[in-house]
Amino acid sequence: MDKLWLKLMSSDRFGLFIWGMMTVMLFLLSSISTSHEAQTIISTVLITALILLYRISKTYIHKSGRHLIRMAIIVISTFLTFRYINWRATESLPMQFGLVSMVCGLLLFLAESYGLINSLMGFFINAHPYHRQPIPLPKDDSLLPHVDIYIPTYNEDASITRPTVIAATQIHYPREKLHVYILDDGGTTQKLNDPDPIKAQAAAVRSAELKALAARYGAGYITREKNQSAKAGNINNALQHTSGDLLLILDCDHIPTEDFLQNTVGLFLADPQLFVVQTPHNFVSPDPLEKNLDTYTSSPAENELFYDVMQPGLDTWGTSFFCGSAAVLRRSVINQLGGVAGSTITEDAETTLDALSLGYSTAYLNKPMVSGLQPETYSGFVIQRVRWAQGMLQIFILKNPWRQPKLNIFQRLLYTNFAFYWGFASARMVMLVAPPVFLIFSINLCDASAQDLVSYAAPSLIASLITTQYFYGRVRWPFMSQLYEVIQSIYVTVGLIQVARNPRSPAFKVTPKGEVLSKKFISSLTMPFYFFLVFNLMGLIWGVHRYTTQTSGQGVLAFVMFWAVLDLALLLSALGVMLEKKQLRQEPRVPHQEPVSLVRNNAETLTGMSINASTTGARITVPFDTVRSGQLAKGEVVTVHFHDSLAVLNAQVIVHRRATGQQLELGLLYQLSTVNEERNAIRVAFGSSQQISINNQVRHQGRSIITGFLNIIRYAVRYGSEHLRFLLKTFTTNLIIFIRQQKGR
Repeated sequence: MDKLWLKLMSSDRFGLFIWGMMTVMLFLLSSISTSHEAQTIISTVLITALILLYRISKTYIHKSGRHLIRMAIIVISTFLTFRYINWRATESLPMQFGLVSMVCGLLLFLAESYGLINSLMGFFINAHPYHRQPIPLPKDDSLLPHVDIYIPTYNEDASITRPTVIAATQIHYPREKLHVYILDDGGTTQKLNDPDPIKAQAAAVRSAELKALAARYGAGYITREKNQSAKAGNINNALQHTSGDLLLILDCDHIPTEDFLQNTVGLFLADPQLFVVQTPHNFVSPDPLEKNLDTYTSSPAENELFYDVMQPGLDTWGTSFFCGSAAVLRRSVINQLGGVAGSTITEDAETTLDALSLGYSTAYLNKPMVSGLQPETYSGFVIQRVRWAQGMLQIFILKNPWRQPKLNIFQRLLYTNFAFYWGFASARMVMLVAPPVFLIFSINLCDASAQDLVSYAAPSLIASLITTQYFYGRVRWPFMSQLYEVIQSIYVTVGLIQVARNPRSPAFKVTPKGEVLSKKFISSLTMPFYFFLVFNLMGLIWGVHRYTTQTSGQGVLAFVMFWAVLDLALLLSALGVMLEKKQLRQEPRVPHQEPVSLVRNNAETLTGMSINASTTGARITVPFDTVRSGQLAKGEVVTVHFHDSLAVLNAQVIVHRRATGQQLELGLLYQLSTVNEERNAIRVAFGSSQQISINNQVRHQGRSIITGFLNIIRYAVRYGSEHLRFLLKTFTTNLIIFIRQQKGR
């Protein structure tokens, strides 16, 4: 049944007819005029049905039933949203209150309409996600293709690249058919001959380190004359020096698991038209929001909404795309394209579009098999997201998907959506300024009564919250998407404007990784958010004044003030993100559960369980009462036997403490002296894709809508106020220093 549905829906004409008819029917039904009482009854019934469907979906097991529930939720939510937008367009636009109100009201309506379109695209993408499975490799190694593993690197420290190189060279695949290469764009002839002797010396040192790294672990080293076309140019240069049938692209901080090729290569053998198999980007370090709001260990990672939910949906429509790393590509297609595309700064999605235009297909395998690093600072995060936004808009402008051959209607539509998705930034800015504009200046943005808001706005909002929980609740807490939108809004908007003015203007900027923050500080990008915060706060204060002095319109005022309170919480939480916390540990430490045995010098053997692991050490627990020969002392050397991974490593005890219950917790620092020991350390911490899945599942603990709202309030009160206190302290300190300097003159 699933395969038949996929075949029918992927058919250009049939799929377009079905989705078009559903949309038109819902739109026509939503445009039927009713009284407030009838609208309230309709909304109440449908919201009740949504809640029941949502609850049933939690326990309903049968696959076909789940699909019906999914479509029912989509239909009900779409209908209520159409009802709201139809009312906004036909009855509530402030056309009679003057030019200023009309312009501001239309801007708000456009922002809301954008949100509607974004929601509809989300429904379309997630209507029937495709959960692809690996295809086993043939037992005859002679049937397997040669695989080149490319590890592009630019200015990252060699210590970041090292674990990736080690892990890549020990992927389970026939040795004679696996070829690993470091692609060094930081050691080019251009950089080695830089006019600045300090920069030239740094490039020479870095080049020597990477050459030694490649030689030590059995990898190749490739560089080039000039740094042209950024990452795309680096890869294209390597293509001239290698000959593998398939290419596995890994960012230099993306440590692969041992089974990466075992899970991906079979898909290429089964489908000769397959261009790329993309897998999830799994991160073992927090992004700035997770770090500075202390959510990393409990909440799902921000990228999981895309990789765990959206990409399987895109795969249904044949539109999953290459994301720059953790992907295998067919070299013959790259050759046919003339290399990796370089017209835009998102060479990955652009290359995918070019391949689709030749009639090739793509695949997404939702199995996390890399461990990577997030940008540590807010500024690094912004650089990354602005590059993505600008690149996607560049693709639409420079390589309009509607003009490309061999794409079906859905691929054209979704590639358009990839570009216009980033419009959330501008829409979010409009939504942030709307409440204070209304509350302070009394500019009518919407000609509505409290009864209108209850009948139309409230049901649409409630339906949106329920549907969002249904689709994304496992991988995204309520209101966290809005917070991520806020912290990106200003700078993504500016970046998009730059591309709109000059599509070829953006330059590729490498995302900073492995930064070490030695002190607490406020990001230099914070200033615009102070304006939004003050403007919003003034709006709330003036709104309270209007509420207590006006004789009418209190219902609308209360609605807008609640909106302003939520925006205030989001803005304060955003300030919490922008107060960068100290981070002295550069190396990630990941949760790791594996039975272990410790052998002491006196031959005493202790059994226990590992808690976490890194490339240089591990933390384990052993029963307290099994330590028979006295307390383990700091500095004592033990031999650690990992039972599942069969690794044996010598380690020094650097931490020992009584944990909860009858457990002794030990912090171990490995004593690595051979290449084999280094390989074992990497294998223990990052070699198992099963361990990655277990770690991610632990964080897939959903939150209710109310809990999500309370979380945002908590972030605002705790971390937003911490930012403001630090700002006041810094200002006071600088003022005292300035006064003293003036007195000293």
